Amino acid sequence: MAITGDITKNSIVNRFKELVTDVANASIVRGTNSKPFTEMPDARYGGTTAGDSINIGGDNISGDTITAFTIRDVLQTEAVKYTNIRKQRAILNVTGPGGNTGSRPTAGVVSDSTNIAYLDTGNRAALGSISSTGVTTGDTIDDATLETYLGRIATAYNSIRNSTVTDQIDVCHASCHSSCHGSRGRR
Repeated sequence: MAITGDITKNSIVNRFKELVTDVANASIVRGTNSKPFTEMPDARYGGTTAGDSINIGGDNISGDTITAFTIRDVLQTEAVKYTNIRKQRAILNVTGPGGNTGSRPTAGVVSDSTNIAYLDTGNRAALGSISSTGVTTGDTIDDATLETYLGRIATAYNSIRNSTVTDQIDVCHASCHSSCHGSRGRR
């Protein structure tokens, strides 16, 4: 619901949450609790499919007067924290000749799918340049101007959310690797 009437620190944070945090946490398919295949390391993920909590409150917007700089600094810094919640293309590639009776008898790509994932923080991205028109030093900010600015932050986040990070995991042709190859030593 758009900000209307008086602008307060809490109303700014609540609207940001609706436009960025809630969108980031919606429809997460992959995380430490839901991996595309068992071989995908937990370390590729920064959390579960429940997503991330908002890390700011109205008290993070400092001062008695709400200023353009403080709003920009606090909200854009917070938005970056969600940029690792984005599309992940997960590829499972089986190496080796295949043709065995192990758990992965066929060599090559056996899984290739893309979904929204809560990735590790190493996958965070810069938001890019967000226009500060209407929210620069000296501007009087009204509800419509603030709503437009918050929409620009949301658009910047969504551009990153819809970009894809590719993780390819290469595994041996069989989970019984040691017994399969270890049989050579029993000759």
